[in-house]
Amino acid sequence: MRALWTTATLSLLSLGFEAPPLHSAPLPFDKAGWACQLSFDIPVRLLRMDLPFEVEYNPEVQKQIDNYLRPGRRETERMLGRSALYFPIFEYYLRANGLPEELKYIPLLESRLRPEAASPVGATGLWQFMPSTAEHYKLQRNDYLDSRMDPFRSTEAAVKMLSQLYDDFGDWTLVLAAYNCGPGRVRSALRRSGCTSYWDIQHLLPKQTQRYLPALIATVYVARDYARYGLKPRAGALYQRPFQVFRVHSALQLDEIARHCQLSFSELQRLNPGYLQDYIPYEGAAHYLILPEGTYARFQQYIIKKSRKDRPRIAVAVLDSRLRRAPGQAGELLAGALQQPGGDI
Repeated sequence: MRALWTTATLSLLSLGFEAPPLHSAPLPFDKAGWACQLSFDIPVRLLRMDLPFEVEYNPEVQKQIDNYLRPGRRETERMLGRSALYFPIFEYYLRANGLPEELKYIPLLESRLRPEAASPVGATGLWQFMPSTAEHYKLQRNDYLDSRMDPFRSTEAAVKMLSQLYDDFGDWTLVLAAYNCGPGRVRSALRRSGCTSYWDIQHLLPKQTQRYLPALIATVYVARDYARYGLKPRAGALYQRPFQVFRVHSALQLDEIARHCQLSFSELQRLNPGYLQDYIPYEGAAHYLILPEGTYARFQQYIIKKSRKDRPRIAVAVLDSRLRRAPGQAGELLAGALQQPGGDI
């Protein structure tokens, strides 16, 4: 049962969630000032945050915040930069299913927003699904695609899993623990302790799960308030461009799409990492294709040409992203809106 539900984190998480020691702009505090931040200012701000789960500020939370903001500053900035592409997708599905928007921070902790991330035990993708969990949620894995790396399919599965766990536990701290180690272990800890709070059963859970919620609390804090500490989201231009999404109902060649849309094949691959070959398969189930804004007309022309030879309904425009930055506003990473045009092309 545990194998079915477990979502393992990356090896860097299993080693203590510590980010690699890369260098970036220094903190805007001296040693004494930073000690004051960690011991007073940060916990005050953190405990005032409106979150859907109970927050504690303890040595583990402090350690993870320090790791994000000091030795791991450069990687933290890169992770935040990648959110421009993925946060609007997470937010859309969370809103559509009535779940707290703060759950969008889970993939920052799980994969550092790298859809190709794979752990030593086999968990893969933004949400780090194990193979057995992926199979349970009907995420396809074959020679042509791994839906765990598809930002849309994997998010659909994660939202379904989180919804089911909340129906079972009714408490988001327990849901997050179950997401990490499986609901069976959480139920066992609740029975053994006679308690109903995550913080009361934390010591009965696996060591990785004992660190999981503190690490997520630190992740949420840094993602919301990074500008206060001199961090700037950094990522390639591809991650910053608004994008459009199509549901594809036919087998298509990615290299042909790239050529017609005047994209490099590597750009198209980075936007659509779930496709393992240069091919979108079709066996009765539609797949998603992400294209940067500005390629719609060229993709439309390509589809029109294809439809003359193949089925008339090849692709449907399903999502359109409009991203707006709020530079200089501490605590605001991105504001994203997703619409549903729903028109065939």
